[in-house]
Amino acid sequence: MREMIVRTADYRSRPTLPGWRELSAAFRGAAGCQPGEHLVLRWAHALAHLHRTRITWPTEQTRIDSRRGELRTLIDDWVTVHIQPRQPWSRTTGYGQAVDDMAVAHVAAEIVLSAEHTADELHRAWSHVGYLATCWADLVTEAVDGQRTLPPRPLDHGLATEEPK
Repeated sequence: MREMIVRTADYRSRPTLPGWRELSAAFRGAAGCQPGEHLVLRWAHALAHLHRTRITWPTEQTRIDSRRGELRTLIDDWVTVHIQPRQPWSRTTGYGQAVDDMAVAHVAAEIVLSAEHTADELHRAWSHVGYLATCWADLVTEAVDGQRTLPPRPLDHGLATEEPK
């Protein structure tokens, strides 16, 4: 009897997207600043830098926002060409927008951390970063594996009750 060989794709050689931890490192400047690093990390690093610059130089907002738009487009195009998502992404938002949203939230949370703010404000800022990180992880899963994630749960988790009349 002849042995049958089944060939499968080598997923190690397949391009992938960085995870939320890697993006977070890029926002902090711990990744994405060296040649040879993942392009999405380099662009994420640049987006965080632009958000910091936007705060420092408010007169340059138009130029900075234009560059942010270019970086978002570069990320979207890279994902389209290299990942070839199995599910189409919304035309109004995209992978670049998701990275930009994470970058602005991360920079805002850093500012809250470095200044006098209440514990509640600090918690709210970093919780927003965490929420966006989860959204990114879902996007990566959907793009790479073609697997849709469940919609977000309502805030009350279905435990809300009516007020007594």
